Amino acid sequence: MAVIGGILLSLAACGKSATPPEEIRPVRAMLVQVGATSIQNTYAGEIRPRYESALGFRVGGQIQQRLVNAGDKVMRNQVLVRLDPKDLSLSEAGSRANLAAQKAQLEVERADLERDRKLLAENVVSQSAYDRQSSKFLAAQAAYTAGEAQLRQSGNQVEYALLRADHDGTISSVAAEAGQVVAAGQTVITLADAGTTEVAVNVPEDQIQRIKLDQPAQVSLWSAAGKTYPGRVREISASADPATRTYAVRVTLLQAPDDLRYGMTASVQFEITGLPDMIQLPLPALVEHEGKAGVWIFKPEADAAVGTVDFRPVVSAGLAGNAVMIGSGLKPGEIVVTAGAPLLHAGQKVRLLDPALASKPSP
Repeated sequence: MAVIGGILLSLAACGKSATPPEEIRPVRAMLVQVGATSIQNTYAGEIRPRYESALGFRVGGQIQQRLVNAGDKVMRNQVLVRLDPKDLSLSEAGSRANLAAQKAQLEVERADLERDRKLLAENVVSQSAYDRQSSKFLAAQAAYTAGEAQLRQSGNQVEYALLRADHDGTISSVAAEAGQVVAAGQTVITLADAGTTEVAVNVPEDQIQRIKLDQPAQVSLWSAAGKTYPGRVREISASADPATRTYAVRVTLLQAPDDLRYGMTASVQFEITGLPDMIQLPLPALVEHEGKAGVWIFKPEADAAVGTVDFRPVVSAGLAGNAVMIGSGLKPGEIVVTAGAPLLHAGQKVRLLDPALASKPSP
């Protein structure tokens, strides 16, 4: 029995396989260094004119004819919309007839005053009678002057039945059609000025302090991929939008393309400089481990290119394009895994794809 037991133990020992060695995973890493920090913030925007006028009639009435459409280019003083002028023309005719009657009355009072002047010289009429006639003449003269003003006003109202462009530009929108009755001052046509073109963007309140007046910017259009156009910040809103809590920023296009149209989608990129020097790492280097954000630090062994990794929590200070700025948690000269970090665990053996990295001196 003792012999049989020994044989069984020997067979059991022979059946156990040796534990395979731990896999050494290749990783890409970088040496931590402190460098100059610049951030490029990009915001979506819309192409808008700098000046846009909401045009309406000075008088009310029914629209007789609309002569332009949205998107048309117009010249200064060009007629855009016409009102039915019948009532206004009748008012002008009435004012002209009233002025003719006042002129006739003025001539009668002038003749009576001249006659009373001669009679006063001959002591035929009294001074008081002459003064009364003089007052009647002055009243008729004032009524005639008022009639002239009324006629001019009626003539202006006939002209107001024509809605004209107050400057060269492009019709942005049309808010009324032929046959519609509009009130004085009601918007009928929106006219965009043909001058400066801008991009309207909204900047969050936590980033608005980074934007300054006259700051340069780069504008790209969704319709022209791969092309950028220079711009400059012209206006920054003093108050935030109550709904979105963002600030309106206007960027002037310094070199606008000829085929640019209002309403196109644009992207505005601002480069933020003057920030303190900080450590920057590629975004893939930042991982989450046990509920904390951090990076894997490479610890070399006898072979400098082979070592283990330890997790190090870090504090992010923001993004700079495709890089993350590290506020605290790292020191210059440490080696951080930048590719393959999500597949690692604490104490795992790794091999640097760039063996020379481990031999570089600390900055």
